[in-house]
Amino acid sequence: MIRYASPTFLFRHRCPQDMDAIMTRLKACGFDGIELYGMFGHSTEALQALCRKHDLSIACDHIHFEEFSAHTEAVIRSRVDLGAQYLTIDNIPEDRLPGTPLWQGTVAELSRIGAACQAQGVQLLYHSHGYDITRKVDGTPVLDYILEDTDPSLLQFQPDLGWLQLGGADPEVYLDRYRDRCPIIHLKDYFSTAPVVLESPFLLGEKRGGPVFQDFEFRPSGYGVMNFPQLMPKVLSAHPRWITTDHDMSYERNTFSDMAMSLRYVKELVALYPIPAD
Repeated sequence: MIRYASPTFLFRHRCPQDMDAIMTRLKACGFDGIELYGMFGHSTEALQALCRKHDLSIACDHIHFEEFSAHTEAVIRSRVDLGAQYLTIDNIPEDRLPGTPLWQGTVAELSRIGAACQAQGVQLLYHSHGYDITRKVDGTPVLDYILEDTDPSLLQFQPDLGWLQLGGADPEVYLDRYRDRCPIIHLKDYFSTAPVVLESPFLLGEKRGGPVFQDFEFRPSGYGVMNFPQLMPKVLSAHPRWITTDHDMSYERNTFSDMAMSLRYVKELVALYPIPAD
């Protein structure tokens, strides 16, 4: 059964103070769980209580490589106590990416972290961005090296379909190639008046792209240029445990209204397709 999550990244400025209210609204939208972007200063016990209160699960937490590497056991234990089944490497430092002298050491460290996760019953994931498509080694995106140089049992894939396209890749190719490695899939959406390449949301701050970036803006899932009707059979063929509706930023719009629109669209789209047999 597919479950649906909302990323807390969308509410990152409010989560330290308003997590209770945020979870109340997301549950009312119909979400089954949330993806953390760190603990936002909350204790494990406080987040446990909020999850019980709102009947929301922690789908995963996004953790920076440096923190995961330095505090592996503590990071895993706190998230296991929250009931998370997946932990996500949110980034790999630029000087440790494929093509750098530190890459082989990074592979070893990812394997160590992945094995430590498995020992405590959780799975390590890598979340894609635009930059791991635009940055290449010998013409090949660094994302390919990250996934091909690591053991699939120790590092699985959290494809963000919007970022794959914004980086210049074909999301269908990655869904086909890694269909057995995608327990969580992000359906990020955006609008632009012409094809645009973007590496991360931080490049634009919290603003729209304007003429330089083809009038780029994030949109609720299903309301932008992503062809989710075409992609959905590929998404479902991957048998994801979670689908995350995602758009990083709502600007002056109401983020909860955006997320309700996203969830309604995605659930109705999923309902049009038979779930493939395992």
